[in-house]
Amino acid sequence: MFYIWRLSDASALTQLEIDMFDRTDLLCYACLPDGASFSDNIAAASRAGFTELSFWLMSIDVGRKELGSLEAVREVLDQHGMRATSLEFMTAWTHASNGEHLEELDVMLAAAEVFEPELVMVGCMTPEIPDFARAAANLRVQCQQLGAQGVKLGLEFLPWSALPNPQAVLQLVDTVAEDNLGFVIDTWHFTRAGMDYDALAQLPGDKVHFIQVADALPEQPDEDIMEQTLGYRCAPGEGVVDWPRMLQLWRDMGIACPIGTEMFSNKVKAMSLDDGAQYLHETLQRPFRE
Repeated sequence: MFYIWRLSDASALTQLEIDMFDRTDLLCYACLPDGASFSDNIAAASRAGFTELSFWLMSIDVGRKELGSLEAVREVLDQHGMRATSLEFMTAWTHASNGEHLEELDVMLAAAEVFEPELVMVGCMTPEIPDFARAAANLRVQCQQLGAQGVKLGLEFLPWSALPNPQAVLQLVDTVAEDNLGFVIDTWHFTRAGMDYDALAQLPGDKVHFIQVADALPEQPDEDIMEQTLGYRCAPGEGVVDWPRMLQLWRDMGIACPIGTEMFSNKVKAMSLDDGAQYLHETLQRPFRE
């Protein structure tokens, strides 16, 4: 548990303020340096202080191929006291065809049965959604099926997509109108969506299901946004995010959800496994300790 600010009188922090930010030991598995086995990666993440993980299904599949089954992957997590808090990323619901989004859902349901995640992340990777009403209906089915397993869904805005900002995801969540559908706030994507703190504050705090933390250098006119997204995120405090303002906003919204690092960084990829894992953990804690 990490306090939001260093105070000479720790009693000045209310229990609510402490509890809102007491889950800040979550790692996006894909951020680790490349080259090690799945089991070694989990061990290094645990040594660094992480207790929760967010997995792309492709990462889970790598572990399955190495270890023989999804159940064996779960056993490795359990051995290290690690939880697969979030699984991602479902996008086929944005298509008009029913069949494709149901196939994707079946894969996610099978993984969710083994790993018992708290959250499944969803989003749009294309610049347009051809049929908004159909997409909302598809997403509603996914919410209902995963909700039957006690799983929440988190909708993420991506600046290059048809859901580029907080206003767009708020509209879709309201349209779908399922209790287990909420929002994901990724602070990197927030910077490339225009850094509109007032728009972010319009999201209902009790529907923010996950926060992903990274900072960003100032946007350049000629930058390749996907290249920057996948290789040039930086640590909190090294970029343009106003962290005191951001944390105050989250407090005002009453947010209480898992907070994890999603710092895709070529700098981290070049580190040794243990150094990279420790760096990711230390920099994730930075905004909550300063």
